[in-house]
Amino acid sequence: MEQKSLEQYFQEYGINDPDVKVQILDEITDVVYDRNQHVIRLDKIDDDYVKKQTLEGIKELDDKIKRIFQKFIKK
Repeated sequence: MEQKSLEQYFQEYGINDPDVKVQILDEITDVVYDRNQHVIRLDKIDDDYVKKQTLEGIKELDDKIKRIFQKFIKK
């Protein structure tokens, strides 16, 4: 599991318009930061139960990021 930059998400979802990027940044920045913090913590966790919970948290944040981008793609 790797951290992702905002620019990686823009590329992944095909967002190239700077005006759209600015609109998305307000909603996405904190979520991407939280996701990356979960990824950092994951490497330091030895307990399998806590690791599983952290992975679930990453998945939930990935889903939230996807929903945010889909909202802007549909516009």
